Amino acid sequence: NILSNNVSHSYKWSMFNCLSSPLGSVRGLYERGYEKKQGADTKNLPFLVRRTPSGNLPVYVHVTQDGGQKTRVRHVFGDAEHLAGEVGKLCGAVARVTSGRKKSVELRGAHEKTIKTWLSNLGL
Repeated sequence: NILSNNVSHSYKWSMFNCLSSPLGSVRGLYERGYEKKQGADTKNLPFLVRRTPSGNLPVYVHVTQDGGQKTRVRHVFGDAEHLAGEVGKLCGAVARVTSGRKKSVELRGAHEKTIKTWLSNLGL
């Protein structure tokens, strides 16, 4: 399969079947380099970042209208201000919390790999 052999950004994409879907088998992609740690205790964290239905961490880089880049962490629950402070220190940029239907954290620049690695190491 061409997707399972493609190595991109030092992590490997893999195919999987999710049999718990009400529609039966659903195919999706997940990033094997950022798998959730089994048995990690995240109860003491003041925030939670929920993974997407396909198992990926919801960290995305968007291109702005002026050609710059911003990184967004979505699906944030709990103390988003604390997460923004930690991510800001980690990446050396000012992070802000955006409110809407769901909370998210945004910061200028492309910091996707750094944030995903950090969240994965936390056990999220």
